[in-house]
Amino acid sequence: MKSIIQWLKSKIQHFKGMGALVVTIIISVLLMDLVIMPMYIHLGSETELPDVTESSYSEAKQILKDAGFKIIKEREIFEATYPESTIIYQNPPPYSQVKKGRRVYVTMSAGEKMVIVPNIVGLSERDAHFQLRQAGLQVADASYFDYDSYHPKGVVMSQSLIEGSEVKALSTIALTVSNGAYPTEFFVPDVCGKSLKMARQMLRQNGLYMGVIEYRVRKDLIPDTVVEQGIDGGTEVEQGISINLVVTKLEEDTWQ
Repeated sequence: MKSIIQWLKSKIQHFKGMGALVVTIIISVLLMDLVIMPMYIHLGSETELPDVTESSYSEAKQILKDAGFKIIKEREIFEATYPESTIIYQNPPPYSQVKKGRRVYVTMSAGEKMVIVPNIVGLSERDAHFQLRQAGLQVADASYFDYDSYHPKGVVMSQSLIEGSEVKALSTIALTVSNGAYPTEFFVPDVCGKSLKMARQMLRQNGLYMGVIEYRVRKDLIPDTVVEQGIDGGTEVEQGISINLVVTKLEEDTWQ
């Protein structure tokens, strides 16, 4: 009987210990949920991030500093739309909900890209085009051809932009290409079936000019295709005369 009583007492003590442990766990959970977590959330509360895009770097730095953020200059890119040192992008984006003290990474405009004009006089037309594209320039659609006894045929003899000058990227440069020494005879090239652009170039290469352009509707041909020329190809003519052309178009002009 005595052993049974002792066994019951030990069980009661055990359950009391378990109960105290359960109560302690419940109190800890409630304390964490109701006291500690709200304090932590309050300390790390989020706020709206200001919009500093289109501001100068100095203005953006002050705005973010006043709001409790730190600006980090991430990169610069060439951008003609925005003045130099203007903020183009920011990360996190404007009006994001973020914690104070957060770093804000900005991308700035380096302004419009400028390039140096290379010297392409003396190069072949093909090499000149390649070098100008590499330099960040655009070559005019039509090169101007002229006769020259010094520069061989097909070699660039002058350029419209001065060598070594600084110009905006993608500026257009025009070339004058040598047609070789002055010929004693001039013949009209056959430009029928050629594009208007090609016809102009062929005429200039032969010391001739393009005259009056007449347009004619031809739906079976690409627009700006030469279908007739005023003087037949192969005809010997004087230097510098103009050749009239008939060129295709798709539709008749409509007048309101």
